[in-house]
Amino acid sequence: MRRKKLPALLLALIMAVSLAVPVFAADDVKTITVLQTSDLHGMVNPFDYAANKESKTSLAHAAAIIAAERKADPNLLLVDTGDTTQANYIQDFRDEDTNPIIDALNYLKYDAWTLGNHEFNFGFQYVTKEISQFNGVTLGGNMYKDGKRFADAYKIFDVDGVKVAVFGLDAPHIPIWEKSDPTHYDNMTFTTPMEETGKVLDELEGKADVIIGSVHYGLDGEYGTEGMRAVAEKYGDRIDALFIGHAHSKVNETIGGIPVLEPGSNGQYVSKVTLTVKKDGNGWTVTDAKGELLDCSAVEPDAAFLARYKTLDEKSKALASKEIGQVGATFLDPVEFLPGIPNAILQDNAVLDLINKVQMKNAGGDVSLAALFDSTSNLEKGPFLNRDGVKIYKYDNTLYGVKVTGKQLKAIMEKQAGNFFNQYQPGDVTISFDPNIRMYNYDEFAGVNYEIDISKPAGSRIQNVTYQGKPLADDQTLVLALNNYRYGGLVAAGLLNESDVVYEGGAVRDMISDYVASLSGPLMPECDHNWKIVGADLNDPQRDLIYEKVRSGELQIPTSEDGRTPNVASLNGPALRAAGVLPALASGEPAKPAQPETPAAPVTPAQPSTPAAGGTYTVQSGDCLWSIAQQFYGTGTKWIVIYQANTAVIKSADDIQIGQVLTIPAAA
Repeated sequence: MRRKKLPALLLALIMAVSLAVPVFAADDVKTITVLQTSDLHGMVNPFDYAANKESKTSLAHAAAIIAAERKADPNLLLVDTGDTTQANYIQDFRDEDTNPIIDALNYLKYDAWTLGNHEFNFGFQYVTKEISQFNGVTLGGNMYKDGKRFADAYKIFDVDGVKVAVFGLDAPHIPIWEKSDPTHYDNMTFTTPMEETGKVLDELEGKADVIIGSVHYGLDGEYGTEGMRAVAEKYGDRIDALFIGHAHSKVNETIGGIPVLEPGSNGQYVSKVTLTVKKDGNGWTVTDAKGELLDCSAVEPDAAFLARYKTLDEKSKALASKEIGQVGATFLDPVEFLPGIPNAILQDNAVLDLINKVQMKNAGGDVSLAALFDSTSNLEKGPFLNRDGVKIYKYDNTLYGVKVTGKQLKAIMEKQAGNFFNQYQPGDVTISFDPNIRMYNYDEFAGVNYEIDISKPAGSRIQNVTYQGKPLADDQTLVLALNNYRYGGLVAAGLLNESDVVYEGGAVRDMISDYVASLSGPLMPECDHNWKIVGADLNDPQRDLIYEKVRSGELQIPTSEDGRTPNVASLNGPALRAAGVLPALASGEPAKPAQPETPAAPVTPAQPSTPAAGGTYTVQSGDCLWSIAQQFYGTGTKWIVIYQANTAVIKSADDIQIGQVLTIPAAA
């Protein structure tokens, strides 16, 4: 059965008739409100305990929005789409009578909670305990044990006489991510969101007036499995709205004719869908659906909520502040090569060398790989506190040792290191990253020396790999130290064999802290400089001018569309000159090779005709303050005028969002 909403023309005709003749009673049209949070990752209070700083978003902020929305519509539904019980130290309280964040969901009267993959990080007994503690319905319809669903697939709520079904599914790749210990998910099997959505919709046939999806999976999917974009396109005629999570993205789109929303992570937004329903025989039909993302940073945290969880805040701060050892010198200085380009990605560094050293020591490894989970990861001179281990290693990953051949290792290096970078183009002055690869999926290797030649296409960049001073032979056998998350992914990719595991250990983060505590003196930064990027001539004649424009804010390093991967396009001298961003080269100044057919860095050129200054401007894709100033004033150097006029809207000069409406002063 197709549950398509009323066509706009028919709806307009009905409304016109209803204005002329009082055919329908007031109760024939109702409004349904549904709110969503997702990927809270323990951010109950507005404080990042690893970074030791206040957070502009949190569940406390969301609580203020939820209270205001509930006042406007007491019948609203409130859902969370998972990854709730891990990170920001919340997992350290999982043995308390009630997990504090589950208590918070109950306090805010959440109706439904969809399990996320990180709920399974700590053992199945905690999953079942948290489900038993949650007062609403726990959803996870694509998890099966002995042919039966582990959790409910859906719940039908009576909302002011309207039957609203909410179905929930989790990411299907938990057996990959928790491969190191299948008991974490009780050896369950998982169906894909595409498969299970169709099954659930068939089960709901004729049972509900409104159907809402609450799914812990992103738009684009992973490991070749279709994401929620494809699900919405296929089943949009049978669903009225989709709330999604897992990707930490900011999404408010209409796909397949329905609103699809994702509210970022750590309480950045509260998703809101407003549905208008009209009486249709014995049931109701959706005539309109509107999606919104409500910005948590725009409100003050709820005072009553803060008071209730003050003790949690105090205990978390005390735990994070526990001194473990001393750091003798700052590890990374500077942290960024340029604003928006993390230094630790571009060159070997002491932070990742420390992680790799600890991993090899504990796993008995010959080689190791580790990722920079946070671009600001650093250790500064002074006390090494509990939070410092979390800062440089934010996840609760455990350690593995696996036998590999030289051939396997080089293939892993190609996938995990070589493929991360964009290919160098003549005239580039920065090295950039593939926007489709998350930074936490880029690994740096220790125990071998190697080069990454970014002049070559992806798949053929790892060069001159040596082990103990000699070329690494394809048939040579080594032990590779790595975390359980990467182990599962590489097994799934066919690059590691489960039968080759020689070591299984505890949490990597704990091993780092134990290592620091074991030292007789302070922890000192050590870097062996075992790898480097080659194949990029960054010496454009105006390189230093370009760098200065980045430092001043006139040029910005682009990020991925969802904001999660930094530095996704190289700045290119010839492209910037062609766009009028840079002056032409002086007479006699050597020019670089012509810009290739596909520009390395998308640059917004000056616009010949624009709206007059003195009005407003809506931020478009690719905009930065410099390019907007170029449009209105003919020079990007006046970006500061726009910034100063919009400080109430713009959090920082390098953080403008698509859709923001900026005031453009008439005089500049």
